[in-house]
Formats: sequence, C-alpha cells, structure tokens
Amino acid sequence: MLGSYLLATIALLAASGGAAASSKPHILLIVADDLGFGDLGYTGSSIKTPTIDALAKNGTIMGHYYVNLCCSPTRSMLHTGRYNIRYGLQTGVIPNNKEYGLNLTETLLPEYLSREGYATHALGKWHLGLYRWDMTPTFRGYDSFYGYYSGSQDYYTHKDSGYDFHDDVGRNCGPNCSIARLDQNGIYSTYLYAERAQQVIEAHDPQQPLFMYMAFQSVHCPIQAPASFVAPYSHLTPERQTFAGMVAALDEGIANITEMLKFRGMWDDTLVIFTTDNGGPVGANDDHPAGIGCATGSQNYPLRGGKGSYFQGGVRGTSWVYSNRLHSSRQGTTNYELTHVTDWLPTLVQVAGGNASGPWPKPLDGVSQYSMLFEGEPSPRDHLLINIERDNPTTAPCQGPGCTTKLSCNGLGQYAVIKGNYKLLLGGGGLPNAWYHDDHPYTGNASVPQGGCITACCVDCCEAVPYVQVYDVLQDEGEHNNLATSRPDLVQELMEVVHLYNNSVYVEALMHRLPVETKCPYNDDRGVLTPCWIEADD
Repeated sequence: MLGSYLLATIALLAASGGAAASSKPHILLIVADDLGFGDLGYTGSSIKTPTIDALAKNGTIMGHYYVNLCCSPTRSMLHTGRYNIRYGLQTGVIPNNKEYGLNLTETLLPEYLSREGYATHALGKWHLGLYRWDMTPTFRGYDSFYGYYSGSQDYYTHKDSGYDFHDDVGRNCGPNCSIARLDQNGIYSTYLYAERAQQVIEAHDPQQPLFMYMAFQSVHCPIQAPASFVAPYSHLTPERQTFAGMVAALDEGIANITEMLKFRGMWDDTLVIFTTDNGGPVGANDDHPAGIGCATGSQNYPLRGGKGSYFQGGVRGTSWVYSNRLHSSRQGTTNYELTHVTDWLPTLVQVAGGNASGPWPKPLDGVSQYSMLFEGEPSPRDHLLINIERDNPTTAPCQGPGCTTKLSCNGLGQYAVIKGNYKLLLGGGGLPNAWYHDDHPYTGNASVPQGGCITACCVDCCEAVPYVQVYDVLQDEGEHNNLATSRPDLVQELMEVVHLYNNSVYVEALMHRLPVETKCPYNDDRGVLTPCWIEADD
C-alpha cells in the first residue's frame, strides 16, 4: 500500500497547482503495450474485455489511426507531437546499453499540461531514456512516477538486466529521492499499477485537473498472468491462454481505475484515451518470429503483419476515446478520420485550454483533433508519415544480378506514408508480413508460416513482396491487393508525401550512430537498475 507520507506528498503536489477552471477535464491516457488488433472483445476476440468494450462502444473508436511499429518511437511521438525522424528515434527501441534517450531539448506533453494547471502523474513503462537521471519522468514534466524505466521485465520479479521498479514523487526526483520498491517483488505489475492509480486519484483534489499517463506493462512479453485470469481460457492454445489472462487482467485494472474516478466524483468530467504503442508481436510462446520483440500469442487478424512491420498489423493503432464531451455525431461510432499518435499532444493542449496553434518551442507534426472529436468536424489531416528509416535494410525479395541472401541485398531504406485512404510502402514493408489468426497461429515450427514470405531478401521467395506497394487500407484492411502497378497515379501522388518528409529535418537514427556502452545505467549494490547522474551540460 502507498504510505501515508507519499499520499500526503501527492496531495500536497496537487494543492500546489492551485484551483482549476471547471472547463478543464481530467485526462486519463492509457497505453497498452504490444496489444494486437484482434485481442479485444469489441474487435472480435474471444477474450472478455467488458470494461474496454463498453468504453469503446460508448465513445468513439478510431478506425484510421496510426502509431509506429515498436515502443520507443510511438511513445516519443505521443510525448512530443513530433515525428521521431526529428530526433533520431525512428529505428528500434531505446536499449539499456547505449547512451541516448528522448532528446532533452524536446518539450513533452506533461510540461505543456502543467502550464495549464494540471497535476501530472505517470505510471508503468517509461522507455524514453534511462542512462542518465534527467531523462527519467519527473525530470520531463511529471509530478510523480511509479514503474520501470526500461522496456520490458518480469511481471512479478520486476527484473530484466536489474531490478527496475522505481517510486519517484516530486519533480526532478533522482538520487536521494527515487525509491527502489524492493517490497513490490513478487506482486503482479498490473495489480500494482491499478492500485497506485487509485491511490493517486484518492489523494487528488478534484478541483485541480488531473493528467494521468497510465502506461501498463500489459501485454508485453513475458507472458505471465495470475491463474484466476487464465482459467476461463482453457479452450485456447497454451500460449493464447496465458495471453488472454493478461488481457483480462488489464481490463480489470482499467475497471478499478474508472471506479475510483466515479467514487471521487471525477468520472463525468474525465476524458479517456486508449491507445496501443504498436501491433501485437505474432508468434508462439518463447518464439521469436521475424520482426521486433518476443512473441506472446497476440493476434492482429484480419490485419496483415505485426509488431516490427509497416503493414497494418504493425502500425494501425487500436484506439478509442471516451468522454461526455464528445460530439453527438462521434458518440457510439467508429470514425474513419485520419489520425496519428502525434495528434494527441496538440489535441490535449487545446482540451486543457491552451492554444493548439502554438507558438511551439519546435514545429509540431501533430495536428489538433479537437474539432473532429468535440465539434464533429472532419480531421484536419489529409496525409501522415508513418516512418522513414534510411539506414534499415529492405525486406523486398532480392532482384537482379548479384542477388544474395544478405539482409542488405536489395539496398537500404524503409518508407511508409498515408494520404487519404491509401498507404505507400517502399522497401518491402518490413517483417512479419503474413496473416495470423486462431485457426492458423504461427507456432515457430515452420520456416515459412502460412505461406507468407518471412525471409528477408530470399532468392526463391515464397511470396514476392514488391519494393513498391500501395493499398487502400479502408477498403482492403488486410492489404491483399497491391495497387502499385494498376494505379501509377497513386504512386506518384504518395511519392510526393515521401519527398516532403525525406527533404525535411531528418536526424540519423541514434540506434545506428552510437556504440554500445555498459557504464550507464548500472546495477547498484542491491541489484537496482540505476541511471547515472550527469550534469546537464556534459
């Protein structure tokens, strides 16, 4: 349980923010980790998610909404409102053994909301920098943080490369402030985060607007869940059973948080946003299919691909918005207005009473969706960048003289953009690139699951993935019909979007630029994963 001192401290933080205008709603921003498109009840799964389903169906489901193909790139865009080509986080996740994180010159969402009078609290997964203390959450605009700085860990022991469960209360909570919660060892993380969220809400003054960033560990690997949540899913394959229990526990955690908001009289004026960071990593227990991340039993069907690819299964985000303030034309609907994860920052700044037109410290790529959500207007977007990775190998089949099985055989560069209904992929779209579902899960026993081409640059590829692909992702959500050959006009139109961003500010991926460095973070004498203290001008 949260100690009385910490409760009092959080209450004091809320009081120090001053009274808020009644026009500012409370904001609960929920991020589910590695959740697949086919893993919720309302998307057709057999997994029971009654709380999520009810909120989604009574809110507005985002039917044309995009994130990146893995964790840190999406979370950085959510927090900055800027594409990650602007600061070098477009490739891979932030590792524990390289000296970089989300650039300290970027202004983050909680900083903007603090200026509008919000109390700001983050819980769960951070994964935006941990090699130095000033990259951790309370140095980046949050009043408190309770969770882990790195990208993945055991749900019970809270260990990966070290024990990583931190309790940071107060701004700039670094050495001599941050508490390693060794007492949480052995307790399932979903329980811990939901309980702490309830305690923060209980201690909060409802007169001040609250921003809670609830970034659950669920449902990232390893696949672990309490037996009581797994038991109802004995009819599923073994890996899917445990995964279903993880999703069910996530749903219960969200239910407990919403109940506390109701108990405190805050629910009717709370805006809830739910988003995934990427699609589900398709595969089986302890298996590593092509793509990024360990497999969990997640599914994205009928979407193609999964985490690690630019097909819809990797980058079409599962998202919904719930609020009494939604325009009547949005309530209870799936809307297909084009939206991107960068849009949340300017949207929430406008919700909070700020000016969505800026001025901003750095130019935003996100656009406010306030008028779309709350006034029933069309999305102000007509195009978006999913990503540019100039230095990543293509995954299109090898073609022409000198063809080899080397990853770079077809050159370098992955590009993905959307304009209107159409998506352009250059470079093959990444891996995995097939379709996975309950009747045909990938078990890892076949090198080519379900006839889909899963080997990069293969000479005799089972299913040729052209270098240029164009899909109507609203009419052909499974991306079966490549229009590139029949619609050269679309290719030309979409290439203009590629050129627009390829000729704009582009910082080379830090993943490729920086060497391995094992000095920071380090494990202290208790085995606690600890950032280094580095002066700001170092």
